[in-house]
Amino acid sequence: MEFTELADYPLPAGVLTEWTPTVGGGEDAWTEDDRPLAYTHEAHCRQSLAAGADPDAEAAWIGAAFEMHLDYEPDAVRRALRSWTIRHETFRTTVAAEESGELARLTAPGERVDIMSRTDDEIHSGTWIHDHLTDWFGSRLSPFRWPHCLVATVHEPAEDRFLLVFAADHSVMDAYSMLLAVGELRRLYEFECRGTDPRLAEIGSHVDFSAVDRRLGDTVTADHEAVDAWSKFLSADAPSGPTFPDFPLPVAVDDAASTSAHQSSLSSWLLTVEQTDAFARSCRSAGHGMQSGVLAALALTGRHLTGDDTLRFVMPMHTRFEPRYAESVGWYVGVVPVEIEVGGRRSLTECLPAATTAVDGVKGLARLPYSKIADMLGVTETPRFVVSYLDLRHTPDSADWSRWRARTLRGSTESPDEVYFWILRTPLGLNISARFPSNENASRNVHRFVTTLASTVRSGVMAER
Repeated sequence: MEFTELADYPLPAGVLTEWTPTVGGGEDAWTEDDRPLAYTHEAHCRQSLAAGADPDAEAAWIGAAFEMHLDYEPDAVRRALRSWTIRHETFRTTVAAEESGELARLTAPGERVDIMSRTDDEIHSGTWIHDHLTDWFGSRLSPFRWPHCLVATVHEPAEDRFLLVFAADHSVMDAYSMLLAVGELRRLYEFECRGTDPRLAEIGSHVDFSAVDRRLGDTVTADHEAVDAWSKFLSADAPSGPTFPDFPLPVAVDDAASTSAHQSSLSSWLLTVEQTDAFARSCRSAGHGMQSGVLAALALTGRHLTGDDTLRFVMPMHTRFEPRYAESVGWYVGVVPVEIEVGGRRSLTECLPAATTAVDGVKGLARLPYSKIADMLGVTETPRFVVSYLDLRHTPDSADWSRWRARTLRGSTESPDEVYFWILRTPLGLNISARFPSNENASRNVHRFVTTLASTVRSGVMAER
């Protein structure tokens, strides 16, 4: 599994159909919902308003593409998508920005939901389909414009398979939700075509989770340990005021005005599945997990390239702490401040305790909404160096992702200084995907960092041998 832009996915030629959720009964079907927005959801909405100055401003999206290895049956697609939309309440709720500045939640009942399709019967090239989907997703998806998830299919009449692509505003979906959706949609479609039991677990609603998140966030006061931890992290290298740490190597340019704000991407396999298993065994034999091994390798890479013994970054962590949310679609993510101090340790094995200690000391902060803490600290900027690690081997249907040509996707992003790493342990090995500023300096240094990181994790494989 890789996490890239749509441009990096080899789209086939074929007939394109757009699938859009609808709610019967018009505005009367939507009712005011007194369940509050999660803190992260509210911050996302307010950032969108601030960036676009109006509720219709375009927002970035996330999604996935994968093949259905079954005959294309339009009625079955519609029924499967309807079941999916009804199953996850987050798809049936939206937010309205009121003149007072308040954000109001509106929710529609599942029985009012249907799926509308629009088909262009001409067979188009993959390039045409890419351009069309990029425009459709980019112009329609927003935290204030329902529906918040759109689906497209691409099929050739003579083929016994077709491609499904979906995109959603981040307010209703996180990275793990994208992965869950691949298998869930495949199962729902197979049920509609063949009557096969989709074997779907009972789930909770992210709308209910939001109320829990709000109550927990409201317990955070100025003297809370989470506020102190974030304050120290943001002030460590910032004598003039709280600020996020930068990527260890330079990514900015002197003349930002002459450089595209669009971010570039890369995806690279750090280890094969055999090498990944050996690396994990090496970490376990030293009493630590694979995540600690990856983070220790990042810290060693940073020191090798910069001479700095400390690596600092923001790390997303899931907040699916109750079983009912394990397979629920929604934005179940918090962030924590990570600071790994490797000191004079030379080998990756020697650095494992430092990585474990760094994460263990802050992982409890993931449940406490950072946006609430940021407001208390007066921090308005966003993280610039973010590292996400996910072990996806036990995600439902992950063994089939390669056969289905599944890939998670993100819309284009603009930033002059952000660097994001997504490091994924998958059934095929260890993958890193990244986004970074589109300039020669950033490209050179991010590729240099990733190449050195690959060598570092491979040293851990050799140590296991």
